[in-house]
Amino acid sequence: MKRFLIFLGIAILFAVSWLMFAQIPLRVIGQPVSTGLLQHAKEEPFFRGLADATGLPFQVSYQPLNTIGLKDTYQLQMLKDGLFDLVSLRFIQNSEAEPSLQGIDLVGLYADYDTARRVVLHYADTVDRYLRETFDTKLLGVWTFGPQVFFCRVPIQGIEDLAGLKVRVASPSMATLISALGGTPAIIPFDDTKNALAIGLVDCAITSAASANFAGWTEHTRYYFPLAVHFGLNGYAISLKKWHQLSSKDQEILQGAFDAYVEDLWRFSQETHQDASDCIVGRPCRNGTPYQLTLVEPSPNDIRVFKDIAQTRVLPEWAEKCEQVHPGCLREWEAKVLPQLH
Repeated sequence: MKRFLIFLGIAILFAVSWLMFAQIPLRVIGQPVSTGLLQHAKEEPFFRGLADATGLPFQVSYQPLNTIGLKDTYQLQMLKDGLFDLVSLRFIQNSEAEPSLQGIDLVGLYADYDTARRVVLHYADTVDRYLRETFDTKLLGVWTFGPQVFFCRVPIQGIEDLAGLKVRVASPSMATLISALGGTPAIIPFDDTKNALAIGLVDCAITSAASANFAGWTEHTRYYFPLAVHFGLNGYAISLKKWHQLSSKDQEILQGAFDAYVEDLWRFSQETHQDASDCIVGRPCRNGTPYQLTLVEPSPNDIRVFKDIAQTRVLPEWAEKCEQVHPGCLREWEAKVLPQLH
């Protein structure tokens, strides 16, 4: 009996050790909580249920970006340095480190979901290649927050009224466009923008309809100008070190889970954008807080002026940066992206 108990104990210890060995730890950084519905209704539940959904023994540690004390501009270096295994990658914020993240969502060049999907379909493999080469990182998928548009405290009737106004932007490329329009750009973090609007530090600010509504920007603005500056593309990226720890079969299963999830995010984004837009201008809506902002519809001239500036100012500026990092970058972008814009 004593021998049996000893044998049983060894067997149990071996089984527990094997289960612990078989587990796959996955340290994940998600979107900040301030991004709203997409983070807490979609992203966090996806990662909490990833092991069950894939049947793989993932031990997921998920943290929203705002809880870790590191800037969102550092996400690619986090992966390369091994601080985390997988990130919900904020493209604009990391585009200074990897220019193709800006190239896939270039300011001022397209303004609808269908075009955004086509661009992603044709250019995501290029972004993936650059991420692999430069940051030892694989791109698992690309999704969108939806069109990034204007919210203003002061009256505007169109794009020409942005001249002389202070406009919150999220990136240098947005700043280039606002400067070309005669405005004064101010690069302000998302979480600080509500207060900047409240105290009049800026006259207008740019983000998605859903994010503005959730974050309370609409409490301090009166005009909604849905001219898409860019499309708020983001993605999911995993370190190659973690990716190569998986078998080819497990890689296929994980990629399949992300493919289905990202497809759902595109649908969710489009529905959320429309619902948030309805809330903002006082129409019936399902989520968000109703407001009564004045809707300023972009005119054909607004769209034309915007695209002209993007092509003559933003594109050359981006191309110069990208060519310095990836020679031949512009030629590849023109071959893959340009045909999708017409």
